[in-house]
Amino acid sequence: MKLVSYLSQGRVRSGVIVDDKYIADLNNSCYEFYLERGEDEIFVERFCNALVPSDMLGVIQAGERAMELISNLIGWGRNREELLLKIDEVKLKAPLQRANTVRDFLAFRGHVEASYKRRGQQIPEEWFKIPIYYKGDPAAFYGHMENVPWPSYSNALDFELEIGAIVYRKGVNIEKRKARDYILGYTIFNDFSARDIQMREMTCLLGPAKGKDFANGLGPWIVTKDEVGEIKGLRAYASVDGEKWCDTKAEDMQWSFEDMISYVSQDEYIRPGDIFGSGTISGCCGLDNGRLLRPGSLVELYIEKIGILVNRVVK
Repeated sequence: MKLVSYLSQGRVRSGVIVDDKYIADLNNSCYEFYLERGEDEIFVERFCNALVPSDMLGVIQAGERAMELISNLIGWGRNREELLLKIDEVKLKAPLQRANTVRDFLAFRGHVEASYKRRGQQIPEEWFKIPIYYKGDPAAFYGHMENVPWPSYSNALDFELEIGAIVYRKGVNIEKRKARDYILGYTIFNDFSARDIQMREMTCLLGPAKGKDFANGLGPWIVTKDEVGEIKGLRAYASVDGEKWCDTKAEDMQWSFEDMISYVSQDEYIRPGDIFGSGTISGCCGLDNGRLLRPGSLVELYIEKIGILVNRVVK
């Protein structure tokens, strides 16, 4: 299933896609769904608000019972189109308005290789030993077709096409073979980067911080893992103002999401609403192509089985 956040009467609501054409509001549809079964109205309202909150972070934190309920709502929605919203008539927001934590990794060898080659260096041996990451702002998200503000302190803006894995179970010391059980699904993650500031920060062996934390693209929705299957081999492309900057497959991941979860969870809890970013898919950023965005650039990112995420950067 595909979980979305959308704008309704000035408020961000959570929903699920029905037949790729409609959105069922998770809270209101839950209410209607249980009324149809003849349950007590007051009980139903409290039950729905408790199990399926109106915000997506709350939905994810509600766990397996909420996911079962949402799955049932999809079948209900096919017979109640009059209560559904047409997807092309609503404004989508980032599926998570706020995450619990954002960890962004460097999983794709081609991107890492290109980064060090520009510096005349070899990939450090440590990169092959541990899945390194930085922590980003858990609330700086922009959804499909939303404008992203150009940071006033930067003159070198870039994008990074990544896959984001969304965690929905709490765990610690998780074995790699069990790590996939903790993933709800996947989304497109655009790690917007102020390259000039990022490079200055990282010469001091810390960061990135201001070079990254101003904006992340996220969306257009969260696709549950059963619909995506294997990450390796998914087609991916990025275009800027209609020109393809990369068209490739997600094939050279040194570190899988299972590796990342197992590593992070060593004596540390992962929690529902955590986002794990894959790092840039090889060749899918301006830096790998020797190019940068311009004010007004329209960035379109695609991941097979997940969808398309479009943002314009504006000064």
